Amino acid sequence: MWLAVAAGAVAGLAFACSRPPAERPAQLPTSPRVETPTPPVPARLDVEPEAAALRGKVLQALPAGSRWETLGSRSRQDGSVVWRHVRYRVQLPPGANVKAATGLLVKAAEDGGGVLLASRPEGRGQVLEVGLEHGGRVLPVLQIHLWPSEDGSALQVRVAVVLDDAGMRLEELDRARRVGRPLALAILPGLPYSEELARRAREAGLEVLLHLPMEPEDPELASQLGGLAVRVDMPDEDIARTVRAALRAVPGAVGANNHMGSKATANPRVMRAVLRALREEGMFFVDSRTTPKSAAEVVAKELGVRVARRVVFLDNDPSPEAVRTQIRELVDYARRHGSAVGIGHANRPHTAEVLAEMVPEMERSGVRLVRVSELAR
Repeated sequence: MWLAVAAGAVAGLAFACSRPPAERPAQLPTSPRVETPTPPVPARLDVEPEAAALRGKVLQALPAGSRWETLGSRSRQDGSVVWRHVRYRVQLPPGANVKAATGLLVKAAEDGGGVLLASRPEGRGQVLEVGLEHGGRVLPVLQIHLWPSEDGSALQVRVAVVLDDAGMRLEELDRARRVGRPLALAILPGLPYSEELARRAREAGLEVLLHLPMEPEDPELASQLGGLAVRVDMPDEDIARTVRAALRAVPGAVGANNHMGSKATANPRVMRAVLRALREEGMFFVDSRTTPKSAAEVVAKELGVRVARRVVFLDNDPSPEAVRTQIRELVDYARRHGSAVGIGHANRPHTAEVLAEMVPEMERSGVRLVRVSELAR
């Protein structure tokens, strides 16, 4: 009997194996997965050095005695190529012809590898557009608005000078007064003559700034700052109290600038506390720029506080010839940008002396000394 059962099982298995495969779901063949590679991002190509060189060559072709200021500067990009487009307004010197000057600038642009994109009249002046050839394209890098000297909207190149570290001797005011032009005396708080100098400087028509001690990177220098100094480990309330106390020690100050401060001015929190205290008093801030990492201008813009920045130190080398060279550098910067702030020292004998000597030369070339408050924006 068991043989019959086994035979039946074998027959059943044979029948199952003989069933058509359509009764089972079909398995489609699979292809191996192919991943599409991500195309590489093209590297940015910065051609600003070439653009700056071209702008420099064009400006160098201006007639002697021309004055200019920067109207605007913005980044441009074409594909992976990046550069800056800069706009200038130029006042030609007396006797210079706009058409002749235009010809000089066009030639300088072409000699420097540039291309004249446009030239159109604007009132009694002329507007030039200059481009830089690169990779088969022409990139607009420069716009110049030329104006004759007779134009009533003529530019004025303005320079402001601040004399730091005053407060030890009354003679510091005498040196500043001999210049005979607007200057700012930045007075350290708590020195023997701080209050008296502040009073006398105001009476002499000079602007008075609080020369606010602020913590530098060098610990040894930081130890010399005294009690009326802003340090980075202070809470905001203590910073505000210190600023107010320092202002009381320099009565009549209309603004402040930093004494040292390479560590403190680079700290946005510290600068917010300082600038809020100045804002409460309606004052502006002059960033002495003792560090390229300074956060002063960014924070001042954020808080709505007027600010100016130092572009040249006049007397790191106190010799007369070195001071003369630095003043010329300050004037050159002002010609290119319309204005500039320089900082020297009230306790160095040759700074004010050389400045007084150079005032007639500066004014003959259209540069005038102004109060630093005029340049705070």
